[in-house]
Amino acid sequence: MAVGAVIKDGQIANAESAMSKDKKSGSSNVDKEQFMTLLVAQMKYQDPLEPTSNTEYISQYATFSELEQMQNMSRSLELSRASDLVGKLVVISPTDENGLTHDLEGQVDKVYYSNNKAYIEVDGRTFSAGDVSQVMSTDYADAKRLVEAWGQEIDKLPNINDLTLEKADAINTLYAAYNAFSDATKEMIDPAYVTAMKQYKARIDELQEAQAENLASLAQEALNSIDPAELIGEETGEEETGADETAANETEAAEASEA
Repeated sequence: MAVGAVIKDGQIANAESAMSKDKKSGSSNVDKEQFMTLLVAQMKYQDPLEPTSNTEYISQYATFSELEQMQNMSRSLELSRASDLVGKLVVISPTDENGLTHDLEGQVDKVYYSNNKAYIEVDGRTFSAGDVSQVMSTDYADAKRLVEAWGQEIDKLPNINDLTLEKADAINTLYAAYNAFSDATKEMIDPAYVTAMKQYKARIDELQEAQAENLASLAQEALNSIDPAELIGEETGEEETGADETAANETEAAEASEA
């Protein structure tokens, strides 16, 4: 940074305005080159009657070096943290041009770096890694996807008043899946979906019970329509036929022995 130094009482009068100008132009931090320029200008234009001691210069430089190292460390940690986000489900809270914050959820597809800053890409959109407000574990992300898929299957079911036994297997499967969910997973489900599932299950049970009763009634009607006398007659006829065949066989045997 070029300094057109204006000295007043041994101090750089325009240092603050120069830094303000840098801040307005988009740079809010003083880098090492800028610091050294300011330091040299301060040494050059110091009050000869009250010169700044070397110890103070060294202290200023040490303080700046420490600050710079902390900034570099913070930057490195940010880049490392961003790299670990790939493939994870995150909540992003970016602030729009009106100063409003909106939460977005999605999976981080990739991370890239520009000007020592980390950026993430979620659903084809780019955000600053600093906008990430939540990072979800793999187990949580898997449970969330499972709940979403389960809810989508509930949405595919017809109106409960139009329900038929054709959907019995689907409903029983969804009901069994819900019972197999962990308590933590169940808490992620909208209560309205749980209520709908229980109503579908109750309705399909009614239809299956009605079907079983109808089949039992038809079977009983079929039995009642059969005349017991006909069954006895058929059995008697079969016995007589068997006796005739036995007698015929005995006669044939006797004739054969006489011959």
